[in-house]
Amino acid sequence: MTDFSGDQWEPYWEDELVPGWEEESEVPINVEHAGFHGTGEQRLATLLQASDAPEIYHATTAEIGDLINQGLTMPVDDVVDDLEDEWGDALYKYTLQPMRGDREDETHSIPHGIYVGGCLNYRSDVYEALDLEVPETWDELVENARIIDESDEFEEMRGFGLAGQSAGKSGSDFSNWLYNSGGWFWEENGGDVELWFEEEHAMAVLDVLQELSEYSPDPSSIGWEETIEYWIAGRFGQCFMNNAWLCGPAYFAGAEEVALATDQALIPMREGADPISRGWVLVNGTPIVENSSNPEDAKDFKRYMYGSDRHVEVSLIEPMRFLPPYEDIIETDAYQSAEIFQIEDGAFLEKNQFVMDEIVPELDNPEIPSSPETLHVGTFDIDAELTNRVLVDGQDPEDAYEWAYEEHQSRYEDVQQQADY
Repeated sequence: MTDFSGDQWEPYWEDELVPGWEEESEVPINVEHAGFHGTGEQRLATLLQASDAPEIYHATTAEIGDLINQGLTMPVDDVVDDLEDEWGDALYKYTLQPMRGDREDETHSIPHGIYVGGCLNYRSDVYEALDLEVPETWDELVENARIIDESDEFEEMRGFGLAGQSAGKSGSDFSNWLYNSGGWFWEENGGDVELWFEEEHAMAVLDVLQELSEYSPDPSSIGWEETIEYWIAGRFGQCFMNNAWLCGPAYFAGAEEVALATDQALIPMREGADPISRGWVLVNGTPIVENSSNPEDAKDFKRYMYGSDRHVEVSLIEPMRFLPPYEDIIETDAYQSAEIFQIEDGAFLEKNQFVMDEIVPELDNPEIPSSPETLHVGTFDIDAELTNRVLVDGQDPEDAYEWAYEEHQSRYEDVQQQADY
């Protein structure tokens, strides 16, 4: 199962990757296209309940925490070691190693590409026209949103794209807001991971979300796909988005000016905050699902897909959505000479390198508390539901926070009982 779909991916699966693999291995492969984070998990759960698990599911460890906690993912160190021999060290490998204690070096996902969540994307042409500065604080971000929203020069453009659906992007964004408020969900205490999620930090996030909602299209209409569609159409001038992802769809949709004017910056932080990180960085990859019918051939397919003949090619299918996951790929001539990276003297390559060199170091923190149990709690979309309750349903923020805190605590107790890794 994969969310690698659309006009670029589907012909590659159907015309090149799958036929090439089947000819070489004589092992058939069936590709099922699932939706982005927030929808694909539902289909996966259905297949697992029917004892028809796919061998492969593209996701970050944050999206498959339930599988990890229940012992449904296999160690894949043998595959990753082979690929590191070809491409150099896997970057941010600790995000693929969810276990603790004497298993902390055990890898449970084969890298595909890096997602950098802590990115503010903004229209540099709009900023220039309205004499705006890149914001460093939440107050400055809200003020930029107000100015864009009220501008006569950009009458059809809203100030900020605020995700408010009850699953998916709104939860991802909430995590980045919470980091930049100075908080997080979990803390280490005597070797154990405990719920932290303090009211001070969460309420500050909900307050700024309510402020920004005044300058956004209807948050209930905005998820991952809608953010891309609205950005291409020029419906808002700022948003949170992984990497420089928005540049790719805009360019391939023929909106080259929008793509080139889409710049990235570190997400602003709350005034006076002392964040443990400025956002999240995760490696999207492929677990091999335990109890699936053919896991060893699935591993070999990943070696084929990400081996010496194909990984650069695969990394260029959606060249702005992901950053390459091994240290050597981005430096290869084959990667840097791609057509999209020749436009405007390498403007898009510079955006990718800016994210990697300037933003990631502010996010990269392997000491942030995590465990299979906390990852499992993350799959319940509590923070997305919290956002939705406040922005869409109009629930009192304090009541919504109390619900979310209790839900985190209750779910954590439940998943501790379900742990089977």
